[in-house]
Parts: sequence; structure tokens; C-alpha cells
Amino acid sequence: MAKALNKKNLLALGPDRLADLLIEVTKGRADMQRRLRLELSAHAGPEDVARDIRKRYASIRLARGYLSRKTHRAFAKEIRSIVALIEQGVAPTDPGAAFELLWELLHLAPSVLRRTKDTGEVLAEAFADVMASAGGPAAAMPPAALADLIFDAVREDGGEVFAGAPRALAKPLGPDGLAHLKGQALAGLGGRRGRTARSFAERRLDALLRDVADLSGDVDDYIAGFSPAQMAQPAIAADLGARLLGAGRAAEALALAQAARPEGAETGDIVIRALDALGRKEELKAFLWDSFRKRPDAGRLRHYLRLLPDFDDIEAEDEARLVAQGHPDLHAALRFLTDWPDLAGAASLVLARSGDLIGADPDLPRQAEMLEARHPLASVLIRRAVILSLLRSGSAATDRRAADHLAACTAADMSIADYGDAPDHLSFLETLRRSFRSRKAFWERLD
Repeated sequence: MAKALNKKNLLALGPDRLADLLIEVTKGRADMQRRLRLELSAHAGPEDVARDIRKRYASIRLARGYLSRKTHRAFAKEIRSIVALIEQGVAPTDPGAAFELLWELLHLAPSVLRRTKDTGEVLAEAFADVMASAGGPAAAMPPAALADLIFDAVREDGGEVFAGAPRALAKPLGPDGLAHLKGQALAGLGGRRGRTARSFAERRLDALLRDVADLSGDVDDYIAGFSPAQMAQPAIAADLGARLLGAGRAAEALALAQAARPEGAETGDIVIRALDALGRKEELKAFLWDSFRKRPDAGRLRHYLRLLPDFDDIEAEDEARLVAQGHPDLHAALRFLTDWPDLAGAASLVLARSGDLIGADPDLPRQAEMLEARHPLASVLIRRAVILSLLRSGSAATDRRAADHLAACTAADMSIADYGDAPDHLSFLETLRRSFRSRKAFWERLD
């Protein structure tokens, strides 16, 4: 009877047999043999581990060949095994040497990543894990010396490998290390912070200063890293506004959000929070209603209704539904009506304006599903828009999704007595056959 392949059963084979098996299964496997040699070094002592790891670093540094995608996972696994050996075989007795080994491994990252097409995926994640692991042994470094290492690495880091260093090493840096790092970065910029036109090196130092300010809880210093033109961008204004609100500075957050252009949902949320914090109820009500009229939104309407006197909210809700029915942004209106939820209103909107549906809108499949049970015709009209959009995109994957939507239309057809001005199911199917007869994956899915 076969035994399970587990540690207990393998130990029963004895050390000699296990050693023979290891030699046998790693024959011709350079990566596995390297791992075994490193494990043997770890058994011998930290100096041997460090020496053998540095030999491996040297071979990685000298390599020039392209790393194909199929090798990425094996390489990432090796990186993590090296980190594990450093943590287990070196760090307990010599944390300083362990940090040096991890830092040296990070410096190999740019050359490794240049030999791949790995864009923030397997290998990049492995090196990010190395950075996270460096935080423990970094405690052995004097904070100022650690800050100097980070500054030099960030300034020279063309591949952004060290961008996360301040956050990963914030604890060993401490207040003194962060202050030293700030001084280094300011000196590197020559006092020219927050300029719109900057070199890549200056941008990296600006980002470094923002990280330091964030880690130090200094909102003003964080804001100082942005130019007026940058602070007028909605995403940045919303980020800075949220920080100011967190610091209890609602008036400044409000001014910043109101100055941003173009107006958007992100800055609108800051305006709402700031007016609420300042107790400016009438201004908040006016902003919420104006915001809803510009773009129907269930959350903002609920907030607005909560501010109204008793019974006024019923009339306001009815007016909001009328605003949605006639709103030029069909998809925003449909999103509001299904989120509220007012499924009858959503169905009415679809029946009146189905020809304006943009099939690529990502919310449509969910909305079709919500309407399916009680408003099958509206659901079918939404799915038809999605089907046409998917078939026009021209890929096998989208063809299969389109077929699934068409199957749902077929199932709903039995519940629809009158299609009104819209083609019935068979007519729509015939139109698809004429226009997309060559879409093999679509039709095969239907068979």
C-alpha cells in the first residue's frame, strides 16, 4: 500500500537513503544543486553562508542572457530561498552582515529586471519581499548610516527598486534617521522642492521627501513637495485634502478641493467632508444637491436627504428620480436608479433610451442581472448592448462572454410577451447571424 509523501514517512528512510535520493533528483538541476550547496553552507556556519551567497551574487551580476517568462518563478523562488538562508543562517548571530547581504541582493535587482519583461510581477514582487525582510537586521545599523544608504540607493535607482525603502525601514530609521534622510534629500534638491519641470532624479528625491514627511506625520512638509499646478490636479488635491482633514484642518482642505480643476468625485468627497466638519449645513445641502444634479449618485442623495426636515425628504426623493430620468448621462442615471434601488425607474429609463446604451460600460452586466426577474425586457435590452459591444471587440474570450449573455436573453424571452419597438428575440438573433457569422467561438458556445 502506497504511503503518503510527508516528512514523517521520509524520515523513516534514514539519512543515507535520503542523501542518495537528493543527489539523484537534483542531478542535472543547477538551481536545485545551488540550493543544496547553500544549505550545506548554512549547516557549516554564517561565514560559509555569506561566502557562498556572495559567489551566487557574482554569477548573477555577470549574467547577461535574457530571462524568459517561464524562468521567472524559479528565479523568484531562489531569491526567497536566499533570503530564508540569510534570516536563518546569518541574522541570528550577525544581523549587520545579514543586512549587508540583503542590501547587496537588492542592488542586483535592476540588472536582473532589465533582462526580463517582468513588469511589476513575479520577480519584482520577490525583490519587494527582500526589501521587507531587510527591516529586521537593519536595526543593527546606526540610523544615520542607514539613512545614507537609502539616500544613495534612491538617488541612483533608475528602476525604482528602492522606492519603498523608507517605508520598509521606517522602524530602524526612527525619528533621527528620518530627519537625517530629509536633510540629505533637501541638500540633493538644492532647496528646489515642488517644481513642475524636474529631472527623474529630482522626482525621486521629491517622492523620498514626501515619504519621510508622511512617516513623520508632518502634513505641511508633505504638501510642500507639490507645486501649485500639481495641487490643482483633482487626484493630488483629494490626497492632500484628506491629510488636512485628518489633521483637523477642514478649512484648508475645503479651499484646496474647491480650487482643483476639473471638478470630480474625488475632490467632491473632500468638499463634503470639509463642509460637514465645519458645520456649514446649508452650504453642504446646496453642494450635495448641485452635485447630484450634475451626476446622479445614490450616496450623495442619501446624505442630502438626511439633512432635510421631516417630510421634505419624500418630495426631494421624487424630484431626484425625475432628474435621473432626464439626465444626459444615461449610465450615471442608470447606476443611481439600480443602486438606490428603484428598479422600476431603471427599467423605464432603459426602455426609453436603450439605443443610447454604451455596451462597454462595466456596470451593465450587473444591472441586467438586477432587472432580470421583474423587468426582463429591460434586462434583455441591456444585454443586447453588451453582446454587440463584445462581438465588435473581436476576441475569442469576449465572444464566449457574449454567448453567455445571449443565452440569458434566450431564457428571458419566454417571460416577454411584447418587445414593443425593439426586435423580438428571433429577429435579434438573425441580425447577429448576418453581422457576425464568422465569429466561431460565439456560435460554438451556443450549440
